[in-house]
Amino acid sequence: MKRSIRIFTIVSLLILVSLACAIPGGTPTSNPVDDMGTQVAATLTALSPQGATEIPPTLEPMPASPTVPPAPAVLRVVYVKNNNAFIWTDGGVTLQLTMSGDVSDAYISQDGQIVAYLRDIEPFNREIWAVNNDGSNSHLLVSSADFMATYSGSAADLPSGIGTFQVGWQPATHNLFYNTRPLYEGPGSFGYNDLHMVNVDSLTKQTLFSAGNGGNFFFSPNGNQLAVVKPTSISMVNSDGSNLRSNVVNFPTVITYSEYLYYPTPVWAPDSNSLRVMIPPADPLLDPMPPYNLWLIPANGSPAIASGTVPAIPFDWPDTAISPDLNRLGYIQKTGGGADPNMRDIKLANADGSGVVWYMSGESAQFLGWLPNSAQFAFKVFSGPDVGVHVSSLAEGYFTLSLTPSEIRAISWIDNTHYLALWQNAGITALRYNVLGGGTILVDSGQIWGYDFSN
Repeated sequence: MKRSIRIFTIVSLLILVSLACAIPGGTPTSNPVDDMGTQVAATLTALSPQGATEIPPTLEPMPASPTVPPAPAVLRVVYVKNNNAFIWTDGGVTLQLTMSGDVSDAYISQDGQIVAYLRDIEPFNREIWAVNNDGSNSHLLVSSADFMATYSGSAADLPSGIGTFQVGWQPATHNLFYNTRPLYEGPGSFGYNDLHMVNVDSLTKQTLFSAGNGGNFFFSPNGNQLAVVKPTSISMVNSDGSNLRSNVVNFPTVITYSEYLYYPTPVWAPDSNSLRVMIPPADPLLDPMPPYNLWLIPANGSPAIASGTVPAIPFDWPDTAISPDLNRLGYIQKTGGGADPNMRDIKLANADGSGVVWYMSGESAQFLGWLPNSAQFAFKVFSGPDVGVHVSSLAEGYFTLSLTPSEIRAISWIDNTHYLALWQNAGITALRYNVLGGGTILVDSGQIWGYDFSN
């Protein structure tokens, strides 16, 4: 989904030691800092072995307890529960959109007016449908026959069916883009690396790239361009399929040691003029481990720039490493010199890998991603004094989302203080709309597979 399941020029952070857990949903707690540095209220600095870096003047520090702005004017959340699609509108109104009992996923357009959903009519028989946000005008977009017609391989390799590998809306349009994959019994998942579009209003269909010539797709914020990603390359193209710039970045296939292929996740700049990507080494089991490679890709057709490297860790795919403003990185690294092989350091750096600052260490720590402000981030620690899922504070300490690391997943930030997440307990999943450091609203609970939102 496009944001479901969606967070620093590095800001210098004060090295935090002995961070204390906060109560879930509460304000951050902390212990006194050590004598390596002091809190500076206006600029919030950090000391590292290499020294300190000033915060860019464009980054305004936030208080430890966030000031909660008004929620988005119209937040709509679409989700799949018990194989049907539902829509919830902020204010508490929930509407069931389908009754077929065969829905596997749902995607809401940026304007919140249309919901596209996937139906598994029968095994290996997938279709794409659409419905208005009030439940009216449910109609077929792509039939199973349409899917099978995209196949261009040999008869001997003909799969039992063809379905979607990735689905997403072009921003500010009712154009739904998708690529495909084979459906068959058994493990494994790989895409055909094609790309198609259907307009939900006119039902006009277009194949932008046939099998092998497309890939996963990432829209610029203004919707005018796409980054098209294969397991070995990144290309750029206009959203109508014109002005193709093939293979602006090439890299070796990343060995996953599993039955899937790795696709990097580029991040667009807010102004749609460039994007960055962080690519793992080809073999994550090499010793010594090669680094992640950093690339800056201009959107104007200029050559891509190899912008730096940062140390890598086996099988930690860096899909959440790049901040939304493209200025910062967050990643994990094995803790050096420790007896516990599962200890990990959370590191922060500039977008070119310079200015590395240690944030904290934790048992099997994970960097979950940045908030929209590109200054705070979410992280997870699986045991020890900092166990739980937390959000960094711009002052001392952190905000705790959950003290149980496995309880919360699929965190999506609406803004810097409001977020959606799935909470799992005793086989039941709860979809909640939350305020960082504040309250929570239960959207729904039960067998919820996933969600998407517009605002």
